[in-house]
Amino acid sequence: MRNIALTVLAASLLTPALALAEPTADELETRATELRDKLSGQGYTVLVEAPFVVVGDGPAAQVRHIAKGFLHDKASMLEKDFFDKRPERLLEVWLFQNERAFRKGAKKFFGDGPDTPFGYYSPDHNALIMNASGLGTLSHELVHPYMEINFPDVPSWFNEGFASLFEYPSERKGHIIGLVNWRLPELKKEIRAKTLPAMTKLMGTTTDEFYGADYDAYAFARYIMYYLQEHDQLHAFYTAFRADKKDLTGQAALESVLGEDLATFEPKLRAWVLQLKGD
Repeated sequence: MRNIALTVLAASLLTPALALAEPTADELETRATELRDKLSGQGYTVLVEAPFVVVGDGPAAQVRHIAKGFLHDKASMLEKDFFDKRPERLLEVWLFQNERAFRKGAKKFFGDGPDTPFGYYSPDHNALIMNASGLGTLSHELVHPYMEINFPDVPSWFNEGFASLFEYPSERKGHIIGLVNWRLPELKKEIRAKTLPAMTKLMGTTTDEFYGADYDAYAFARYIMYYLQEHDQLHAFYTAFRADKKDLTGQAALESVLGEDLATFEPKLRAWVLQLKGD
């Protein structure tokens, strides 16, 4: 019982209060100072990379490189292309050096037992908790707090499809893009086996239906996003979808951007996915 109590106490001490607006520079630095004091002597580096406070258990230079390089660059490009508002929560990004440290830290500081070896976003703790041995999950999870404030009614299929696009991030002419990644082979397999449902089913899923799907809903959603990106239609779809208060599935917005209905578009999408290389 004592260990459980200490874990809960640690989590409560390390979880900041909700902010009412984008945190100011003073608020971020105050939180960073609190964390430096509480983590003193434990080998952590704490710094501010607005709009986040970053905490890392690796060498200080490495933590700074991720915060001022990867995190800064990806957040800046997402803001430039898609997100008008920054998160209103005072958010922390916790970077653990490897899976073992990640799982240990998630338990010690947040009372969590992660169901992923890579990392996750915890709205309850206002934190992105990451295994920093690979940074693709960080750019994926980074999307979620931005989506919360910019597109509050976002359905899970789009939230996860959009975030998944950027889990293998790159840059094209100063804009963030996603590259073909490890989700492609399973999607091709399901297309060939004719086990993938229609796009209308994916786009009509509830949150529970999306996460409990008996097909690879993440891959399906991601490669719809990838098609739109590669045909210069992603920004237009995001803008139209966010503005549509009547059709919360995104079908009307997508058909408008594509200039055709999904029944005629979907066979083209599937054929296009099957010819993609890099998997």
